[in-house]
Amino acid sequence: MDENLEQGTNNNTDSANGGTPQDTNTQDQQSTILGGNGGDTNTDQPAEPTVYDFSTAFEGGEVDQTIADEFSKMLNGVGATQEQALQMAKFGNQYATNLVTAYENQKQEALNAQYKSYADNAREVLGNKFDATVSQAAAGVEAVEKTIPNIREILAENGLGNRVEVIQLFAHIAGMASEDNNAGNNRPANDQSDEAIRRNMYPSMFKD
Repeated sequence: MDENLEQGTNNNTDSANGGTPQDTNTQDQQSTILGGNGGDTNTDQPAEPTVYDFSTAFEGGEVDQTIADEFSKMLNGVGATQEQALQMAKFGNQYATNLVTAYENQKQEALNAQYKSYADNAREVLGNKFDATVSQAAAGVEAVEKTIPNIREILAENGLGNRVEVIQLFAHIAGMASEDNNAGNNRPANDQSDEAIRRNMYPSMFKD
């Protein structure tokens, strides 16, 4: 009976211990920088960012430093080499140039279409008087050109010379200039002396 009691006691003790010896080995413990198996003090330091030279990618070697710095950050992020950075800069510069050129061409085409619409409107408004009015307006331009030498350049800007209002204006100027010339040619000769003319114009200033 004592043997059975002792055997039962041993069985209960093994059951309390889970039937498995406790493993006090710390090999499975996770290491930290300051603790564990000696710690892992080999921390990787961030590499120095690459300084890229973009001077040969642009005509004249002029580089906007702000743009270059932002571009460099992106290239460093993908680990680009100097040669790769240079090729990307050249591509970006050419792409931007093509965009600007295309925009300028499109803008000029739109302006040309607008100038043509001015001329078409002038022909429509003036009708069968178009040629005569334009001829008279050209005489008006010549008259104004005597005092404003660059008037033709002004009329060429923004299609101004094609606008019907401007054509009519210069035709009117030519008409007034012609009237003044005719009036001057038909004015009778004045045989009065200068003093007589002044007396007639300002009689109150002369008292006999």
